[in-house]
Amino acid sequence: MFNPVFRLNTPANLGLQAIAFSLHALDNQHYSSALKNSLTRLRGLFDIQHSLRQMEGFNALRVRMGRSPKRFPASPQALLDHYLRKGALRSIAPIVELYNQWSLNSGLSIGAHDLQRLHLPVSLTLTQGSEPFHGLGSATSQILPNGEYAYIDARGQVLCRMEYRQCAATALTPESSTVLFIVQGHPGTEPEYLQQVARDLKADLMHCCASNLSRVA
Repeated sequence: MFNPVFRLNTPANLGLQAIAFSLHALDNQHYSSALKNSLTRLRGLFDIQHSLRQMEGFNALRVRMGRSPKRFPASPQALLDHYLRKGALRSIAPIVELYNQWSLNSGLSIGAHDLQRLHLPVSLTLTQGSEPFHGLGSATSQILPNGEYAYIDARGQVLCRMEYRQCAATALTPESSTVLFIVQGHPGTEPEYLQQVARDLKADLMHCCASNLSRVA
């Protein structure tokens, strides 16, 4: 039986919006000419005021969850804070650098998970207070509190806590080639805007990070 890649299981009154898609035969090791050109273009298009307007609703979600926006910043806010401190985003890996730039430009949360390290479908749902979570960059695991929203795979693995922290297990490595991407907004995000960003991101990834481009200088 066919299972969808993604299921939105949060209450309708929470207003969360997300689009997920998977891509295969990607290259996360080499910076193709197409990728370099796209990053240069996106950096030139970055408008901080546009980004701030688009991410405004994430703080309201934090307050609703009883979480501090400063302690648990949404991923686009964390990217913007880093950009303002350093003047550029971190150069981590080709795919990561591209979707991070898209997140910074759009003000939306964009995550990526290695499909070989999870079980579909992935659901955006509320935690029950018993889910273990090992965040990327953390030395230890923790049990998530009840009533937060999180991305959880078909076997109960928490992939991402809110849009704050991804788990370590599904983070992309240089060998990652099959990837689940999730583009998420908040109650104030226009659905058409969310859809457009997801479409354009997908097209950019296919154009810039396909494995057949790996030998392009």
